Amino acid sequence: MRPIWLIEANVDGLPSEALQAEIRRQGMPVHVVKHLPSLPTPRDIAGAESLPMDACVVFRGTLRLMRHIQATRRWRPGGWCTFPNLACSTYYTHYGPFLLNRDYALLPVAEALRLTDSLFARYAGGGRLFLRPDAVDKTFTGALADKASFSRTLSEPAFDPTALVLVARPKEISYEWRLLVANGEVIAGSQYRAAGEFVNVAGCPGEVHAFAATVLQQVDWRPDALFVMDVCESENRLRLVELNSFSCSGHYLADLGTVVRRASELASLSW
Repeated sequence: MRPIWLIEANVDGLPSEALQAEIRRQGMPVHVVKHLPSLPTPRDIAGAESLPMDACVVFRGTLRLMRHIQATRRWRPGGWCTFPNLACSTYYTHYGPFLLNRDYALLPVAEALRLTDSLFARYAGGGRLFLRPDAVDKTFTGALADKASFSRTLSEPAFDPTALVLVARPKEISYEWRLLVANGEVIAGSQYRAAGEFVNVAGCPGEVHAFAATVLQQVDWRPDALFVMDVCESENRLRLVELNSFSCSGHYLADLGTVVRRASELASLSW
């Protein structure tokens, strides 16, 4: 069974024209879909109304629609995004020695606010520390924060005071790459940042692939059969920045032919 690909329409940061073209070139159907949560099933996902509830599907789009698909459809695999596995509190326990943020604290929002002074005393550099949500579906973007922005960010009334946040010491990052991993093997990648600025460069240096291979050889645990691994160079060493969902992440200039072929093979096997 070859999969049907679903691409969510108009998602900022996830351009899809080249991906759609490659899917069609490889002979598979692709539907552009839109989430309409106010409508009943199957009209809640416009563009996919005719798909059987148990179809072989690969989704690419937002985390919000990915959650909805997992809750309302039996599509297999549907996509690759096991939300609990992509929380820092889960995958840090497996990949700790390789992390950029090896020295960190994870604590509830309310406790982070209460302990602001001690957290800054322990982790700040130049008056700022790194702050991000624990969950992959971030309520705010991870960034450096001074005391004012730290308090302002965590004091939003919409935030669950029990939700976990991660605090770590700031690090200098020279370059960042995104690698796509299938069944424990790096299948494609590209550079997406240099000296803090966005770049889009196909491929990765051999030493980046070698670092990722070492990590994957030494750590058996995987968040999904197919996932994204972000790697950086910091202080002249390669480090793991974070893990992300295949279905809800930009692939930048990764080789789309390989990405589509391997993802489709894994989808067919799971179905």
